[in-house]
Amino acid sequence: LILNFKYYNTNKLIIFILVLSVFYNYVSEYIESIIIKYKILNEAYSYFGVFSTIALITSTIIFIDQFGWKYKIFSWLINIPNLNGRYIGEVVSSYQSSGVPVKKLCVMEIKQTASKLHIFTYFADINTNLNTSSSFSVIEQIIPEENNTFSIFYIFSNETAPLFNLNNHVGTAKLKYYKDILTLEGEYYNQRNNNGTIKIQFSQKKLLGRLI
Repeated sequence: LILNFKYYNTNKLIIFILVLSVFYNYVSEYIESIIIKYKILNEAYSYFGVFSTIALITSTIIFIDQFGWKYKIFSWLINIPNLNGRYIGEVVSSYQSSGVPVKKLCVMEIKQTASKLHIFTYFADINTNLNTSSSFSVIEQIIPEENNTFSIFYIFSNETAPLFNLNNHVGTAKLKYYKDILTLEGEYYNQRNNNGTIKIQFSQKKLLGRLI
């Protein structure tokens, strides 16, 4: 498990770890004083050291990174929105069919921890729901804005569905997250010289890993 602390308040994180080290040092010593009385537990502890100060600090940081950051109690340490879930909406492309900009169904699934963000997107014909392509993010960044919103920048790799004679390509996207209405809205650009707009709204927490 590799943690990335770019979304943490660095100064507060350092202070937090120092406080934890003092607290867990006492906890570790107390637990060890009990374990040492029992031979079997003492032998096992000598191999694993699960209640050592370092182990306790590491477990706490992992817990916060995976789960705790979602709750207000840790907002002083990590201030990013919880984007986890499935979003549904549409994308409008600069590419035209019969002189009309193409619209497609857009389903986005976001998997997030305090240190990682992965974005998976599925596109389909808006009338038939036939899957046309899908993409996954390769680089992501969340940036807080002054108006209490957040911008999400990412580079994606797009793979065309087998039935369509289009080349795979890469592109970039910038979305703004409106927390009060659980909506992501923005634009994208790709190497096929197309661009467009994306507007999607939160649908559910459960990720399906597919279009429908």
